[in-house]
Amino acid sequence: MFDKYQIPREKIRQLEALLARQDIDGLLLVSREAGDPILPFLIGDDTVHLGAAFFMRDGEHIMITSQSDEKKFLQSGIFSQVLTYSKSLEEVFVPVFERLAPRRLALNVSENDVIADGLTYGLYRMLEQMLGKERLSAVEVSGESLVRELCSVKSETEIAYLRASIQITNDIYDEVFDRVRCGMSEKEIGDLFVEGMKARDVCNGLGAPYDYPIVCIVREGLAHRSPGDARTRPGDILICDFSVKYRGYISDIARTAYFLAPGETEPPADIQHAFDTARGAITATIDFIGPGRQGWEVDAVGRKAVEDGGFPTVRHSVGHPIGRKCHDSGTALSPKRPNNMAACCRPIGCGEVYAIEPTVIQDGGLPCMLVEENVVIRPQGAEVLSRRQDALYLIPSGEA
Repeated sequence: MFDKYQIPREKIRQLEALLARQDIDGLLLVSREAGDPILPFLIGDDTVHLGAAFFMRDGEHIMITSQSDEKKFLQSGIFSQVLTYSKSLEEVFVPVFERLAPRRLALNVSENDVIADGLTYGLYRMLEQMLGKERLSAVEVSGESLVRELCSVKSETEIAYLRASIQITNDIYDEVFDRVRCGMSEKEIGDLFVEGMKARDVCNGLGAPYDYPIVCIVREGLAHRSPGDARTRPGDILICDFSVKYRGYISDIARTAYFLAPGETEPPADIQHAFDTARGAITATIDFIGPGRQGWEVDAVGRKAVEDGGFPTVRHSVGHPIGRKCHDSGTALSPKRPNNMAACCRPIGCGEVYAIEPTVIQDGGLPCMLVEENVVIRPQGAEVLSRRQDALYLIPSGEA
């Protein structure tokens, strides 16, 4: 039976260890109307009315909530105490704060990470009014590093859910390319993905539940766009980028196919070389990535492999974290830039999960290749979670 509190219990234990490691007494989350994105991740439920959750490193976790929200927080089994207020949050909040007497208290505020910036300005002002500006200023620290690590370093249950979403994605890809025929439109191929999701009772990891994935005939333009009415024909390269959400966790896998021209049994040399280069760049990146590597170092390995194949440099990052979002919190696998130095210089940690996608992109109708694999970081290096694409999907022309 699915236990929606399993992951919150694991994340709370992880948070306690992080608080101790960083010498922070606790993390305070204040939210209303589901306003803070990290709160439901930690407790399995969200606020309707104004609420405040103290997560303390000694294991004393306290929820202050309205009477109407009380029951669901009691059911979680996460909190040592669930306290309710009748007129205002302040009547309960201030005595709890004084009893806990934190020296350093993390707030969910950040200038860099949206998920670590859930405390609204209005609620921050409310904290100032309840505690006084000087008192709050004396204890507050940013919870950005805590929240980023909670999101990026996955528990074994989270990895199991990601593994399941990735395997479902692989299965749908194999099913789709068994059914793709030359002459089908991008939309018709997109319909096959939707059928696969519905048959497995899963939904798309991006957009609406049954939105099309990216399905691009390269000659029609390679971009993040919806499939169109253009039809495949012999000699085409088809790129698909597809995500599946399973129990809240999202895969991200891309595959490339080639439509054989009449008389062909294999792709032309330039197309095969482009595929081999993309696949080789993925292999080099997977072989290099591991605990302690910085994001820019990983990016440089995949980027160099593409360039060494004689192709333009990768136009985007060579990979990104995945998890509850297709682009999750974690280390940026991208070059050093003024606006991302902290993210790309962050050391990669065990338990983080990444999509790896050094891509061959060319203009003027030249071959493009996008293959994307998913890996989890283990002490010895990367464990590949997806079934790797070792060869182009080859679609016969249908002509004698």
